[in-house]
Formats: sequence, C-alpha cells, structure tokens
Amino acid sequence: MRSRRRQRALILLTGLALLTVGVLALTTRTVMFPREDQPGPADAIVVLGGLGSAAVVEEAVGLAEAGYSEHILISDAFGGDTRPANLCARPVPVPGTTIVVECFDPHPTTTRGEAEAIAAFATEQGWDRVIVVTSSYHVSRARLQISQCYAGSLAVIGARQSMDPLKWAYQFVYQSAGFVKAWVMPAC
Repeated sequence: MRSRRRQRALILLTGLALLTVGVLALTTRTVMFPREDQPGPADAIVVLGGLGSAAVVEEAVGLAEAGYSEHILISDAFGGDTRPANLCARPVPVPGTTIVVECFDPHPTTTRGEAEAIAAFATEQGWDRVIVVTSSYHVSRARLQISQCYAGSLAVIGARQSMDPLKWAYQFVYQSAGFVKAWVMPAC
C-alpha cells in the first residue's frame, strides 16, 4: 500500500515538474524571444503604453518616417506619466513630416483596454491594417490580446531597451502570468 502511494506521489511530482518545465520553456520563448512581424503599409501605428515608452515611441516614429503610416496613435495606459508630452498635448503633426500623432486613454488601463480601443478605432476609422509597437518582452501577449479584439491585419513590433537582470526577471514573471490570463480570459 505504501509503495503505491509513493509511486502515485512520484508520478504526480514528475508530471508537475514536466508541466513546470514546459510552461517555463513556452514563456521563455514568448517573453524573451518573441516572434515579431515585418512592418508593411498600415492605416495606423499604435504605441502601447508601458514602462519602455520612450523606446517604443521612437520606434513608432521611425516606422512612420519610413513611410509605413502617417498616423500614430499613442496609448497612455499609465495616466499621463509615460506619454511623451511633446506629442500628446493635442493631435499634432511631427515637425517636417505629414505624420499626425494622437493619444488616447484606454479603459481599462491595461493591454485588454488597449486591445478594445484599437478595435473601436479601427471600426470608426475603417482601418484594415494596424502596426502595434510595444516593448519587446510584451510582443507575444499584445499580439494575443489585440487579435482577440481586432479582426484586421496586425503586425506587432517590439522596441528593445536595456534592462538589468532584476527588471528582466520581473517582466518574465509578469508577462508570463499575463499571457496565461489572456488565454483563460479573452480580451473581447
């Protein structure tokens, strides 16, 4: 009887260990080495809010300057503390270009809220193709959540920024948990 209990416990622990290794492998792939899309002509370039906003905005402006879209839409998911004040005061053209920048406050102030806002803007504006720019570690989760709401063509591009190992560890855990949550609770 005891050996059966031990055997069952060993099988259960082995299964749990394999599941944990599988989840870690999957989240390592999606958070640290995400699949990024190639940009193409788009109706808008959407910047997701977050801690890497300066690099993300710079990437979006670079894409617009390269001719992918003349419209940049910037999310202010953190209530004004991460938006570039020089671009979000009002809809303004980027100096020396025909690029127009607008900002929006998603509700809720999460990737889910941003996904819902992108879908609403696309419906209102008749957008068929959107480029989304976010932090590199957020690419996979952003793609999953936005594609749950937005039916058009979607390209997701990550902006790289330097982070110390502690910030990477935090983002690994946070993004992994968010990815699982997005699978369990679809955005739209």
